[in-house]
Amino acid sequence: MNFANTTKILRKSGVFALKRPGVLAIRTSCLAALVLGVVWNVRFAVADLAARRNQPDRTRLAMRWMPLNGAYPAQLAGEIYALDPPSAKSLLQRAVQLNRYDASSWIQLGLLSEAGDDLPGAEKALLQAGSVDATFLPSWSLANFYFRRENPARFWYWAQKAAQMDPGDATPLFRLAWYVSPNGGEIASRLQIKRPPLAGQFVNFLMAQGDAKAVTEAASQLLTANSEAQTLLGVCDWLIANKRPDLALPLWNGLAARGQISYAPLAPPDAVTNSRFGKSPISQGFDWHLKTVEGVSSFLNDSPNALGFEFSGDEPDGFLLMDQTTPVEERKDYALIVDYGTTGIAPGSGLEWSVTDDRSGAVLARTGSLSAEQGGEAYACFAAPDGAAFVRLSLLYQRQPGTVRVEGKLALKEVRLTGATPEHCPGQKISTSGADSPAF
Repeated sequence: MNFANTTKILRKSGVFALKRPGVLAIRTSCLAALVLGVVWNVRFAVADLAARRNQPDRTRLAMRWMPLNGAYPAQLAGEIYALDPPSAKSLLQRAVQLNRYDASSWIQLGLLSEAGDDLPGAEKALLQAGSVDATFLPSWSLANFYFRRENPARFWYWAQKAAQMDPGDATPLFRLAWYVSPNGGEIASRLQIKRPPLAGQFVNFLMAQGDAKAVTEAASQLLTANSEAQTLLGVCDWLIANKRPDLALPLWNGLAARGQISYAPLAPPDAVTNSRFGKSPISQGFDWHLKTVEGVSSFLNDSPNALGFEFSGDEPDGFLLMDQTTPVEERKDYALIVDYGTTGIAPGSGLEWSVTDDRSGAVLARTGSLSAEQGGEAYACFAAPDGAAFVRLSLLYQRQPGTVRVEGKLALKEVRLTGATPEHCPGQKISTSGADSPAF
């Protein structure tokens, strides 16, 4: 059976029930839709190409080609914003009529209205932005608006919303809140700063303000939340540098107790961190802080443990090589004991340890110059002054008159503080006074 006969049979059976006029109508509708689609695509392409120039005349051309696209009046408003605010406002009104979900245009419209002293219109536009877009920018814009209007209740409401929207950089928001209330505790409560990333930014902001107690309170929240150790170690460094090691010590001990740093909590009398150099110093918190000095290299040995330094002979005439802040008990007699060895370092090397009062910087004790080819110990005895809770242990170098710069190797095996005894300090008078420390 051929195709023609098959077609005749199907028609007689009613399978081909469509009448020819209906088929033509469908074909005509499809063709019209196709033509409209082609025309629309051409108009869109022309408008898009014109708008890409970011020039007012070309953007106006794009508006003529696509008059129902709200993006083009919004773009033109941005291009003429500074030159013609009234026209820009009119364009923004048109943009939000075409697209009521355009939060950016609502915000710009609100700012223009505020600049023109139309405060009700500005508030309405900004609130509309906040209602159609639950991201950071509308809430931040409203917080700014109410800050400028000196309306603290509405400011805190929108500032709190903005803070919960994961801003990439919350510093401007914290700064605005600080102007309203320079109180770290109130800001943390008002903005509900609980998540570690935001809390970490807040701690950094508070350090920039120089408020040690507020920094400590915020950092304690991070510690409770088991935040990453690096942020809290930075806080410890900042507190120590700002003469508040008393506030840093609980944070350090908290990290140690949680196993976030590989040291035991600190407390006198066994209070020197990493005293036997079993680990490479992290140069943070209450561990040893190694300094970078031209002409000096450092290395860590094991079996036995030792922290080593090699001096090239080209180093500066004076420098600080390493130091550590250490807790002590006031009015207690101490001995600093350093177990070390040297290679190639002559007597009178200028390398010595000093102990200074962390509050005043006054030198409490010094060892003699380090030089012991077969290994040896250096001692410095002192009494912690009244009210002293921390001392700084420092390894210093100062070239002595008539000598060349130090050259050779130094290996530190142990640095510890113990109670002073005649064995450690034979015939040595211990005094709470001392000469001023050298400046390096």
